[in-house]
Amino acid sequence: MYVIVVGLSGVGETLARVLVRRGHSVAVIDKDEERCKKFASEVDALVINGQAEDNDNLKNAGVEKADALVTATGDDSVNLMVCTMAKEFDVPTLVATVRDIEHSDLFRKLGVRIAAPDDVAAEHLYQQLLMVTDFLLLGGGGAELFSVRVEAASNVANKKVKDAKLPKGFQIISVYHKNQLVYPSQSIVIEPGDELLIFAPVLARIRNVTEDLLGKRRGS
Repeated sequence: MYVIVVGLSGVGETLARVLVRRGHSVAVIDKDEERCKKFASEVDALVINGQAEDNDNLKNAGVEKADALVTATGDDSVNLMVCTMAKEFDVPTLVATVRDIEHSDLFRKLGVRIAAPDDVAAEHLYQQLLMVTDFLLLGGGGAELFSVRVEAASNVANKKVKDAKLPKGFQIISVYHKNQLVYPSQSIVIEPGDELLIFAPVLARIRNVTEDLLGKRRGS
């Protein structure tokens, strides 16, 4: 996937690094020269120093061939303008960070997907609190898939899948076991370092699952 990331401060830089690390082709645009130089020296990506609102900079970034464009400048008006310009180049996927939630409708009317940085940070903190990763919401938020890394002190460590006690309706979908993703046959012994992919039909009870797998916490 070829992605243009506009804005190298905070979320934008982190996203660009993640995309490159995961094998995607990336171009970044940022008006700060020093920030661009630093990023270019550290990351294998096309780096353009300049205003993203400049049509030539978008073209030089390869907007005509881009699969997606993400604006993360911290200025909603700039993000909206860049998305509007990218729309004219028929970029299939547009995503923007939005600082003021009241501006959300302006982006949605353009067909732009939005993300509030504070919400993203809060979600990450929530995952850290529960020691889970890779949430995938299903059915409009009525269920989800999530993964849990099994630690040595976990209640299920060194036990067979069939002996892992989960709330009714919860299922272990797969296990990343001994460097392989495997179907969780009942006889597989869950070892420290394994990752479990779990289907959770009721979001409100996810805390119970993580406590069962990772052990009770103080105050629970």
